[in-house]
Amino acid sequence: MKEFDLIRVVSEVFCYDDLEVPVTFHDASYIKLQDKYLVLTCDTVNELSDFPKFMLPEEMGHMALAVTLSDLAACGAKPLYFLNSISLKKPDLEFFKRILIGMKKLAEKYGVKVVGGDIDFCEYLVISGFAIGETDKIITRSNAREGEKVYITGLLGKAQLCLEMLEKGYSKEDLPYAKSLYTPEPKIYEGLKISKFASTLTDISDSLAISLHQISEQSGVKIVLDDIPLEHLIEFVDEEKALELFLYGGGDFELVFTAESSDIGIEIGRVEKGRGVFLKDRKVEFRGYTHF
Repeated sequence: MKEFDLIRVVSEVFCYDDLEVPVTFHDASYIKLQDKYLVLTCDTVNELSDFPKFMLPEEMGHMALAVTLSDLAACGAKPLYFLNSISLKKPDLEFFKRILIGMKKLAEKYGVKVVGGDIDFCEYLVISGFAIGETDKIITRSNAREGEKVYITGLLGKAQLCLEMLEKGYSKEDLPYAKSLYTPEPKIYEGLKISKFASTLTDISDSLAISLHQISEQSGVKIVLDDIPLEHLIEFVDEEKALELFLYGGGDFELVFTAESSDIGIEIGRVEKGRGVFLKDRKVEFRGYTHF
């Protein structure tokens, strides 16, 4: 059983006819409210699977907020409010405050108000977040059309490269893209712009391959990748490993979208008639980061 099998079960159990986007069918949920949509999303991070070695409390707070803001960015939503639930291992006031400071710094950057939450205790640190945003329109993964192009907002594989370097014994100071791993930036401003013209939009936190397969499946199209920029990775690994990191690495808080054309982002491929995801004539697997 995989994470996406569980997501499908949620969609089957909670099925409502009056929702324009089915439960769990996209990065966040849309609720119609007069002339706008509320965009709702929640995420959980914990020290066992989400916090890399040497991570500071401020960076943990940043990460907990960033993962939810990335979901809002994938919906082209303006972030408004955030609530959090923090389960601590012990009542360490200084450690707790530093988490909140990291969260506050990122929140202020994007005009987000942290308006409440819950505190509990657990055997290991767990931070759950719930974010609310707003948008004028719905954008999903299901409207890609033959003839469109595929774009990403930035270079991929950097977070996974750094994570694997840590596992090999490198220090935090040795990492070439430490910021991508420890304090990734949600692409809020890019999402707001892209959503005005793109046919599909989603984030790449699990992997580019997973995100493209979701677009392919939900839109009923074939996606062919042509020009993959790997120069930023080849400096540290060979070309085959660089391609692996680019396609299947997790932790990148970039966006991928389809459109007829775009002045934003990096063009990497095209949409064709058919099904599946391909790198030229090579099939791209459905894999990346999952919780299981």
